[in-house]
Amino acid sequence: MTVAIAAQTRAQSIDVANRTAATGARTVLHVDAEKERPRTLNPNVAVTNARHLQPGGGVIVATTARWLWMPLNRSAHFDVLLIDEAYQLTFADLGALGSLADQFVLVGDPGQIAPVVTGATRRWDATTTGPQIPAPQALIAAHGNDVARLRLPQTWRFGPDTASLLAPLYPSLPFTSARPPRNLTIGSKPIPEYRATPVPATGGTADPRVILTATQTVRDLIATATVNTPEESRPLTPADVAVIAPHVEQAALAAAGLADLPDVFVGTINQAQGLQREAVVAIHPLLGHHVDESFALDLGRLCVALSRHRAHVTVIIDERSGDLLSDAIREHPEARTLNVHAELLDRLTAA
Repeated sequence: MTVAIAAQTRAQSIDVANRTAATGARTVLHVDAEKERPRTLNPNVAVTNARHLQPGGGVIVATTARWLWMPLNRSAHFDVLLIDEAYQLTFADLGALGSLADQFVLVGDPGQIAPVVTGATRRWDATTTGPQIPAPQALIAAHGNDVARLRLPQTWRFGPDTASLLAPLYPSLPFTSARPPRNLTIGSKPIPEYRATPVPATGGTADPRVILTATQTVRDLIATATVNTPEESRPLTPADVAVIAPHVEQAALAAAGLADLPDVFVGTINQAQGLQREAVVAIHPLLGHHVDESFALDLGRLCVALSRHRAHVTVIIDERSGDLLSDAIREHPEARTLNVHAELLDRLTAA
């Protein structure tokens, strides 16, 4: 079969290409002709910037935006197009990809962040197949049982402790961990899959103490931690680590503080969807916020922040968040979003 993969961000496309190449498949990453080969790309991945792609040269990976850029008289046509993080894809973009392949496989997580749409969508608010709707959701609404659906009962990314932590986010989709044993150690002491670091974020979302805590945690992990699996033990490297933040400003400040470590991924939660790293430093979405803001309370954003790691995540939290949530729950005891945030915050701080 001739196979193509569409990812939703450039960072995702690099990660998917690396993981595809690791299976032994011939892998090609389709990139911008004006950009250099990505630093973190596996050397076994070929790079092409050809305007017309020919199937059969391996699995071809590109962003959705790059697939859509190809001219209408494209010569490339595939047996199957796999769409990674499909819940980030709009139904409109899925339709625009329609001529690329005979069959489409959409892989995604319904509990994460919906597509970012900057235009007005009011006219489709009552339509289950509006162009702004996440592609899998709209596809099922449009075609019902004609769409084959598979639920994966296990995660291969994070371990059992994290699976248990995230269970409240998926009340109708229970899952367990199938990841082989994997942890980080400092010296001979294992560190937990997750831990919380409280910070007095009185300066708001970009409080310098928050950014310094994040960057220093990264440096401490790289300097001291070891990745342990049944096959090997090796030092944690910068390419194994990510810093993810709710806001662009936070990510920019963290990137500046880690400018000497360019292989560390630093980005927003939206940019981090679909990625995985051995260790993650995550800034909690509620940090610096009151608990009546929809952006900070979005459970999809919380889910992504707490699920990018394979071995360990340090979550930087606001010391005030617990009390603010308790006060809000007393006023709105039935609010599921508040209760889920409070439950996960309690689990994080008890670790």
